[in-house]
Amino acid sequence: MKKQSVSLIAKLLNKNSQPGQGSSNDLKTTEEIIMRDVHELVPNPKNEKYSLDNIEELAMMIQLTHNIEPIILKTMEDGRLMITSGHRRRLAQLYRLENGMTDIPMVPTITREIINDFEDAITDDEMETLNIVFPNKGQRRNLTPSQETDEIALIKPIIKKLYDYQKAAGNIDGKFRPYFANILGISETSLQRKEAIRKVSEEVKVEIDSGNITATAAAELASMDKEEQNLVIEAIKDRGEEVTVQAVKEEKKKIVVPKNDPIPVVKESPTECELEDEGQTKLFDQTRKNNTDKNISNDGVNSTDEVVPPVQKQEATDQDTAAKMWFQKEIVEKLKDAEQRLSVETADKTEKECQEWQARVKVIKDVLAYLDESHCQERCKECCDDCDRPCEHSKNFQVANTMNN
Repeated sequence: MKKQSVSLIAKLLNKNSQPGQGSSNDLKTTEEIIMRDVHELVPNPKNEKYSLDNIEELAMMIQLTHNIEPIILKTMEDGRLMITSGHRRRLAQLYRLENGMTDIPMVPTITREIINDFEDAITDDEMETLNIVFPNKGQRRNLTPSQETDEIALIKPIIKKLYDYQKAAGNIDGKFRPYFANILGISETSLQRKEAIRKVSEEVKVEIDSGNITATAAAELASMDKEEQNLVIEAIKDRGEEVTVQAVKEEKKKIVVPKNDPIPVVKESPTECELEDEGQTKLFDQTRKNNTDKNISNDGVNSTDEVVPPVQKQEATDQDTAAKMWFQKEIVEKLKDAEQRLSVETADKTEKECQEWQARVKVIKDVLAYLDESHCQERCKECCDDCDRPCEHSKNFQVANTMNN
């Protein structure tokens, strides 16, 4: 890969953090340091997600050194000044005022507009986001793992725009994931594990942020439903064990999600074997033939000449059709989820786990095939004859896909 990713971000940030960068035409800074009342400075909402711990320590450092680095501001449409860099310094000065450490509210400030050399790729607001996030990456501001994951999710679409723009210009090559990981200064595996945290339940996130679950174990949990994740954690904790990758893997093999409500069984309803005896097709019989009992002749008369009344097929009501379509929608969703999990490249995924997901995908496809009673009028070789998947041109399958989309 051409080494443009990190240098590109450095170039963007330097232009917005160092005076005198850029030509006279694109330089939009006012480098004069002006003392302003700290109460008049507007905090930037983009910084609300960051931890603002240790403000007291920063206030004490300012008290000892009598030095405050200038707070960088931008002019808002209504004329007020919003902070783009220096939120902790603002809070430290407010802390000093509230605790009697000083009675002077003035702080040094510099008004500087954001320079965006990539207006064709990203907006000024997105450039501002990068200028808030990346300088903070050095300090980290005591970010929790879930906060760091949210930060990655925030800047990922912006970096993707820059990547597409640079790649179209021929300045970079290679795939986006290594490009993005390089910009963040982490490995691709680390990036994958951090992004997996967004897929876990809120309860699991609390455990991760508390240091009770590692990012590696969280990545293993991310492939499960959130309800299953919580059950796995509870089971491991109940045994007094640490939540490790191996513990999660072992528990995943035996965890069972309880169903909401059991389906009531009506005693008067015929069993599947009885239905077979009456000539009806077994639910999961691959042949889908009109099977008849060996004691019943083709004309519906048995050996004792007693006429067996044919089973009357009831007309499907609108409610029946809606229920079937709902069920098909759920099955299609499960199929997509299973295929996605099968395709996800996970460093810790074993061959056995891959085989398990392959089997699950096949079973779901079998169920869809049985639900789909009306095949194409014009059968196509690829989706009808050469595989056991439900025909994608059939009416029911199209309806299910449409509802799912």
